[in-house]
Amino acid sequence: MGKILRVDLTSGSMRDENLPEEPLLKKFLGGQALATYILLHELSPTARPLDSQSMVAIMTGPITGTGLTPGGTKATAIYLSPLTEHTLGRGATSGFWGVYLKAAGYDGVIITGKAARPSYLFIHDGKASLRDAAKVWGKGTRATEDLLREEVGLKDAKVLCIGPAGENLVRAAMLVNDYNHTAAHSGGALFGSKNLKAIVVYGTARPKPHDKARLIDAGSRWRKTLNPRTPEGKKDAGHGLHLGTLPNLNFRSTLIADHARGFDQDRVTLRPCFQCQQLCPWDVEIGEGAHRGVVGHFNAGSEWLDTFFNLGIKGNDVLYLAERINDLGIECSHFSFGAGVAFEAWEKGLLGADKTGGIALEWGNTDTVDRLLEMTAHREGWLGNLLAEGPAQLAEAIGGDAPKWVVHTKKGTPAMHDWRPHFGQMLRELVASGGMKPQGGGSEKPPPDLRYRETWGPLNRDDPTGWPWSQVLAEQHRQFCGIIGGCWFALAPHKPDGLNSVLDSFNAITGWNFTLDEALDAGHRSMILQSLFGTQRGWTAEEDWKDVGPRFLEPVPDGKYKGFTIAKWLPELVYEYYRLSGRHEHTGRPLKSTLARLGLEEFMEWSQHDE
Repeated sequence: MGKILRVDLTSGSMRDENLPEEPLLKKFLGGQALATYILLHELSPTARPLDSQSMVAIMTGPITGTGLTPGGTKATAIYLSPLTEHTLGRGATSGFWGVYLKAAGYDGVIITGKAARPSYLFIHDGKASLRDAAKVWGKGTRATEDLLREEVGLKDAKVLCIGPAGENLVRAAMLVNDYNHTAAHSGGALFGSKNLKAIVVYGTARPKPHDKARLIDAGSRWRKTLNPRTPEGKKDAGHGLHLGTLPNLNFRSTLIADHARGFDQDRVTLRPCFQCQQLCPWDVEIGEGAHRGVVGHFNAGSEWLDTFFNLGIKGNDVLYLAERINDLGIECSHFSFGAGVAFEAWEKGLLGADKTGGIALEWGNTDTVDRLLEMTAHREGWLGNLLAEGPAQLAEAIGGDAPKWVVHTKKGTPAMHDWRPHFGQMLRELVASGGMKPQGGGSEKPPPDLRYRETWGPLNRDDPTGWPWSQVLAEQHRQFCGIIGGCWFALAPHKPDGLNSVLDSFNAITGWNFTLDEALDAGHRSMILQSLFGTQRGWTAEEDWKDVGPRFLEPVPDGKYKGFTIAKWLPELVYEYYRLSGRHEHTGRPLKSTLARLGLEEFMEWSQHDE
């Protein structure tokens, strides 16, 4: 669309800015990379995450909103993480909001300052205004969407908003949009700190691809790589079945039992994202039990299932609570890993009723978990306030052995599954910034489209050899997909044409004719920007293996992976990952040669000087 909207909430001023010139766009493309580049130039290294001096950059990518590819739906919010306070925070969302931001005339929004009172931003066909949000302040995300659509008089307007958790600065508050979608990992806390309740978008403009016929062909090939979801596939225990593990009782068991009981009696309706045939999002009407008739709205993945399995909840109570946590706007893993420590501390006598507001923390008690969600969202009492702060902070406050039971990575939390038996996913979780959804996830074999240059594999899950490079490669192609505006759930890298069809779609839109190697370099460039952002604020790569909750590195306690842990191969795994990606193994700073190769010479002062 060629424009970015810049909003200063303190003064109420707004202005249009042109996208960067083509040479810069070719380096950063969009999404996380372009937004991070903007923050590196504008956000002071001494800024605090929730101060008025902090900022949020929300960017789409070139394939967002064309409608001629699957997965072209992403908008990505970038900021200084409130979880770690010194690394990059990132929340990416699909659905329709990013598409409608483009339809309203903008490729992105930059938000600075703090509004004097609760406000929302309305962007309609190239015109933006700040409006009073008093009517929706304190409301959940569902009511906020409905009320703001009614207020602007556009039933098809799209709303990105926060719930009570964001308003009360819960460190892992989410941004929620289109009912079924979330940009997790703390963007909601940034909005709350700025008195910004929502951004409402609507428009009729459409992005114009460079070569429409070529795009239609590439998009058609991309669709053939997909494996669309089905309603029946939403009635089991989720991703844990593929992993072979479910988190139980604060990661103390991985066994899968009757966790999905009653799901077969529910009514499931698939809710596709804009022009995507993958059919990830879905609604459910609970068909049995105490919450029969309750309707829930969910996105891809199943982190919100494992969130409550981890606390001993099973069956349709899990879906009821998952709808509650989304409406309040709290990130799943942040809540579950904190509550898990509290429940275990209660069980072992370290935590009493004087700290819980008189609530007995009994595993599997739905009413108790429901109450804790409210306490967290409103920072109510000693326990609610610490659950809002984070699992590591709560464990430290409880004391005794509680810090040994906590799961976290650099005070952020891993995606809400039990990854411990799986080499690629564990390394991915450890080397992520801690304030964002991890990217990558090394595989046993390279993607078919990369076999012209990658001849390794299959890797052995009981041998560390090869896994760091597998992670580097996976991170490169997943970051490329994300920065161009593509959704990972529509990315099928391990199918023939799974990467080439995405690349050809990008080239048809832009007319730039990137090779696959150049696409991987663009993903690599985004990785390096992420490191630079942390480096400027004191982060070092040593934190990736030192600042980790001990429970996350414990051997798997039971099941078919009993006894497995990658901890015995740390820190060398982390060191090799950084070496192979052109960064110093201990500091994480990029080497001068890496910056030169990727065209990032302007950041040379932050390179590793004694390489």
